[in-house]
Amino acid sequence: MGNEKALPDPPDSKPGEPALIRQGFALSEVFSSWPQELLERLLPASRLRRHVRADLVHSEAGSEPEILIVVAGHLMVERVKPCGSHAPIAILGPGFVAGISRGLNPNDEPLHSYRAHGDAVVIHLPAPVVFRTLGSEVLLWKNMARALSRQHRQIFTTVLDQLTGNTRQRLAAAIGGLARIYGVEDGTRRLRLRLSQDDLAAMLQVTRRSINKEMRTLEDMALVRAEYNGVMVLDLPALRKLGQRMSEVGA
Repeated sequence: MGNEKALPDPPDSKPGEPALIRQGFALSEVFSSWPQELLERLLPASRLRRHVRADLVHSEAGSEPEILIVVAGHLMVERVKPCGSHAPIAILGPGFVAGISRGLNPNDEPLHSYRAHGDAVVIHLPAPVVFRTLGSEVLLWKNMARALSRQHRQIFTTVLDQLTGNTRQRLAAAIGGLARIYGVEDGTRRLRLRLSQDDLAAMLQVTRRSINKEMRTLEDMALVRAEYNGVMVLDLPALRKLGQRMSEVGA
């Protein structure tokens, strides 16, 4: 992605990288409010890992509960279906935290898995260690709930927009929402999203042919430009406006 910062290059799963792990804590709204003393207690159990595109970072099915902090790059969240298949539903960017709800309810049915969407650097924390460290810190629980609510609202809004309207509107909403996760709030610069048409078709639960057709229309409107395994956003405000319009549901 042209606008991304270079990823740090830590050794995989080595506990001797405290500086990068502390940087990851500071990047996360969920953990940035923790006192330094409590964060230091998490360091021995923290693992900083680099994942390449399509790596399975974590699966709730068959894995011990983990808290994940995205330090750099992006993760694709997948819904684990009862039949064992996976369906992509959202993308998490730097600072996002995953695994809290699963960590609190480890016996619930596994719902999600996480894959690297491009190269990604992620902090892996055993969920029991995090909650044991929190202990009776009521204020931290409150801060965590507030931060997670904002994060979940952003993800939920993005996913909901992808389900409302016709295929063109849903595609525009999906690309606009993902641009926000990639850190872009205005239209002052162009942005390249590393998203294939197969990715978009899976997220919107439509055929690749439908995505290809609507992408050509968005290109004719000068909103995006399709590239190999990517989408160049040319006019983000207009794209978001299209995605927010109300119309009858249908392709």
